[in-house]
Amino acid sequence: MSTMREGEAPLAALRRATAADHESVDQLIDPDRLVEIGYYAAVVGGLIEAAEHVEVTLPLIPSDLCAEGLSPSEVSKRLALDDESAFLDEVAGPRPLPRPSGLGEPLQGSGPHVRAAILGLLYVYVGSGFGGLRLLRVARTAPWWQCEREQLLLRPYGAHLDERWRAVLTALALLDSDETNAAATAARVCFDLHRRSLVDHLSVGGGR
Repeated sequence: MSTMREGEAPLAALRRATAADHESVDQLIDPDRLVEIGYYAAVVGGLIEAAEHVEVTLPLIPSDLCAEGLSPSEVSKRLALDDESAFLDEVAGPRPLPRPSGLGEPLQGSGPHVRAAILGLLYVYVGSGFGGLRLLRVARTAPWWQCEREQLLLRPYGAHLDERWRAVLTALALLDSDETNAAATAARVCFDLHRRSLVDHLSVGGGR
């Protein structure tokens, strides 16, 4: 069944098709509790696990998207992930073992549908930077926050986030109906990956 309704723009169709999935992730996080170190570690640990799965797929980004400012190096959150993982190792207990991501299926094959699936993943991964900024604003008020870590933590959410996000939206706007379906499928899988990772870490970390 087509994701797009008659006369509907690709981006509007994608947002509508993934709205419930996006909300299911947001509802798991209580921003006010991010000043609690245990809760922060559980939430961020879950987000790191999901991000690590996405990072593995970034080399699949096609050359035309790389030319538009969406190359693996520009999209990657590697420095922040490594820094934050080291911090969590210091302040938190053992983290649950990673689950299979489920990202492989939407990326099988080749051609425009795989390109569209990559865009669906980037829609979630790049877009998550805006949510990350909101969470960081709360966490930075905690008494345990280490200000010297901010440069690395904020790197994925810095001055170029708006540019990367616009590049994702511009590419999505050019998709046809079948490609929009592929993008929506991949985005929903990516949202579900984030949801499952958060549930696992919040359960183990006692954050729920």
